[in-house]
Amino acid sequence: MEKTKNFRIFAPKNPIDMMTQLVVTVNDSAMLPQLRTAIRQLRGVEKVRSVRNVSVRMEGRLRRELSNRLASLSKLQDGWDGADSKAIDRQCIAKFKSALSKATEKQLSGWALFPDARGYLYFDYTGEHVTAGITMTGDTLISFVQKGDTLEKNDGIPFTTASFISLLKNVNA
Repeated sequence: MEKTKNFRIFAPKNPIDMMTQLVVTVNDSAMLPQLRTAIRQLRGVEKVRSVRNVSVRMEGRLRRELSNRLASLSKLQDGWDGADSKAIDRQCIAKFKSALSKATEKQLSGWALFPDARGYLYFDYTGEHVTAGITMTGDTLISFVQKGDTLEKNDGIPFTTASFISLLKNVNA
C-alpha cells in the first residue's frame, strides 16, 4: 500500500487574528527535506511540521464522512429509537469499518449510512436509475438493487469485505 506524508504549514493570515493552515500531501518522502526548506523561505510562514504518515487508501471525502457517521452511530445505546431499539452490533460496526477501508470513492459515491432499530446498519443508495439497500447484521448482508424494472434481492449473504464490495460494484460499476 502506497504511503504519503502530510505536512501542515502555518502562516499568519493576520498576525493579530488567526492562523491559516495548508496541508500538502507528497508521495515521495525523499523530497521532504527540500520541500521543508522551500516552504520555510516563503514570507509569512511561521513554522513547518510533519503531521503523520497516511495511507492513500484511507484518504477521501466520502470515506471520511462515512467513517464519521459510523463513529456517531456506534455511540447509540439501547432505546435510542424507542424501548425496543438496540445499540448497533459491535461486530457489524467492525466489519463495516473494515469493508469501508477497502472500498473506492467511486464505489461509495451516492450511498448513505443509517442505523436500524434492530441493532443493524443500513446502507442506502438512490441514483437516477438505480435504488439499492444493504442491511448489515453482524454475520450477514441482506440487499436489493432495482435498476429500472429489474429487481435483484439477496438474503443471507455472509458479511465479508469481498461480498460487501461486490454489492457496491453491482450498483456503482
